[in-house]
Amino acid sequence: MAEKGIIKYKITDNLFICRDIKGVDKLVYVVDSSKEKYDQILNMREIENKVNKAIQKYIEFLSIDTKESLNKIKLFIFLLKVRLYEQYILRNLFINLLFNEYKQLANDDKLALVLMEYLLDEELMPEKDKIIIKNIDIFNKLYTLFENITFGMPKRYIISTYYKFLDTLKAENISIQES
Repeated sequence: MAEKGIIKYKITDNLFICRDIKGVDKLVYVVDSSKEKYDQILNMREIENKVNKAIQKYIEFLSIDTKESLNKIKLFIFLLKVRLYEQYILRNLFINLLFNEYKQLANDDKLALVLMEYLLDEELMPEKDKIIIKNIDIFNKLYTLFENITFGMPKRYIISTYYKFLDTLKAENISIQES
C-alpha cells in the first residue's frame, strides 16, 4: 500500500484510513496484505459531506441558545460528528466485512476513538479544546450520551441529548472555556 499512499489510522488489522498519493483520505479494507490487495470501502470526503449535511439541521437550533458557551456547542457538534461518522461507516461496512469482524467493530469503542483522532487532525480546533476531547475518560463519559443517535434523529431528541450533555459537563466538573 506504500506506493499507493500512506496508512494514517489503523482501525483493525484489516481496516485502515489511508491517504492516497493525491491526498484523498479513504477507508480501505485489506483483503490480502501479502499481495497488497485491498478494497476501498469509502472516500472520507463522502462521509464528511453526508455528516455535515445532517449536522447542518442541528446547528441551526443549537446556535440559537445564546445562554450557553459557543465552545460547549462546538464540543457537542464535534461528538455528534464522531457518532455520525461511526454510524455511516458501520452501515457501509456491514456488507463488506465478515459478520464477526463487523460485530466486534460495532460493539467496541475502537472505531469511535480512531474517528475522534481523525477528526481532531482534520478540524481547526484550539489546542485547549483538543486536550479535553483527547482525555479518554472525558471522551467516554460524554460519548455515551450519543450512543443512540443516528442519521435523521428528531430535533427534540438532539435537544434532549444536548441538555444531558450540559448536565454531564456540570456533574463531572468538565470546564469548557467561554468563547
